[in-house]
Amino acid sequence: MTTRAENWFEQKYIAGVLHKLQHEGFAMRPALNSTGTIKGKKAIWKIAGTGVATEMAPGITEVTVMNADRTTVEVDLKDYEANDWIRVTDVHKMPENEQQVSQKTAAMALGRKFDRLAIAAMDAEGGAIETIGTGAAAISITDILTAQGAIANVGGGSYEYFCALPNVLMQQLELYREFSSSEWVGAEYPLLKQIGARRWRGITFMPLPNPSTDPLFAVPAANQVDGYMWVKDYVGFVPNYEMDTRIDYVPTKKAWLAANTMGGAHKVLLPEGVKRLRFASNVALTRPTP
Repeated sequence: MTTRAENWFEQKYIAGVLHKLQHEGFAMRPALNSTGTIKGKKAIWKIAGTGVATEMAPGITEVTVMNADRTTVEVDLKDYEANDWIRVTDVHKMPENEQQVSQKTAAMALGRKFDRLAIAAMDAEGGAIETIGTGAAAISITDILTAQGAIANVGGGSYEYFCALPNVLMQQLELYREFSSSEWVGAEYPLLKQIGARRWRGITFMPLPNPSTDPLFAVPAANQVDGYMWVKDYVGFVPNYEMDTRIDYVPTKKAWLAANTMGGAHKVLLPEGVKRLRFASNVALTRPTP
């Protein structure tokens, strides 16, 4: 028979996990549209189409209406978990460092899952998202301008651009003089500032790891890797609940089980507002000629 941990400890544990999530995880959270609503088991976003203004008739006549589309995008909510054993026999004697280890383990697992789900939502669109690059060459400033220009032609939206790249692609861009002299992300995005994000031409570039054992970005073929550029309005995330924890003592294990869960949904709202960046991952870093 399990025994529920005292409320004060659960609250302390949750506070610690959330603190680490806000400062060390959920890197892509500020880059996503969270204006959707929840109805039952679904997250729903309302999409307004583009209107076209027309010349006004000189006399009294019926007005011309734009008939801009009004559509919705919806996706099922899902739940995710990150559980951990805390191997102690008495919660009152639990050393602080043991709590911190468990909190960080849970926070990092949930944070990585959040970012992976955002990228996976874009991967799932397949050919609906235009791909810039073939995967045969290194990424360049020209490719970034091409992707941004294609998104700009969609029209509408806040035009708050974000670009998530594996570190190897970000490192190549850093060798361009105009890019390396751009601004670092400021205090408005503390986590992005911490991971070395840059802002160039209104685009916030987020360098993210892509370990082979637990990849964040897709590897479409050998020595290739995908990144993405998008406008914030066009990729959505709605949390059902951001963090829930239950801690129980399990006598047969002589340990406390911290069961951590989060719920939400990620969805590409307008594929035209997202561009896939596919470039070589094995090309030696080369400084371009100014």
